[in-house]
Amino acid sequence: MALFKSSEASLNNIYTLDGKVPLGKSIPFGLQHVLAMFVANIAPIMIVAGVCKLTPQDTASLIQTAMIVAGVGTLIQLFAVWKIGARLPIVMGVSFTFVSIFCFVGTKWGFGAVLGAAIVGGIVEGLLGFFAKY
Repeated sequence: MALFKSSEASLNNIYTLDGKVPLGKSIPFGLQHVLAMFVANIAPIMIVAGVCKLTPQDTASLIQTAMIVAGVGTLIQLFAVWKIGARLPIVMGVSFTFVSIFCFVGTKWGFGAVLGAAIVGGIVEGLLGFFAKY
C-alpha cells in the first residue's frame, strides 16, 4: 500500500502522509494537541518551582521561557540545518525525566544549582548527539 497525497479532505486521511482532514475534525484534533503540549510543558516546571519555593513571578517567567524555547526547538527539528534537526514535525518541550533530581538539587542547593545542572547537562547531551550513529 503506497502513501499518496490526497487533494480531497477526508477523515480517512488522518493517518496518511500529507493527508487533508476536514476542517470540522482538524480544529478539535489540533486543539487537543495544543492543550496536551501545554500541560506537558507546564507541569514539570510547576512541580520543581513548588518544591524550590519560587515566587509566582519567577514561576511565570520559567513557564514563558519554556514555551518559547519549546517553539524554537520545534522549528529547529522541522527546518534542520546541517546535522541539527530531524526534518520531521517533532514537538519539543520540557521533560519529566529530570523532575526528581531537580527537586532534590533545588531543595538542597537552591534553584540556581538546578539551572546550572540543566545547562551543563544540556551541553553534554548536545555534544553526545553529534556522535550518535543512525
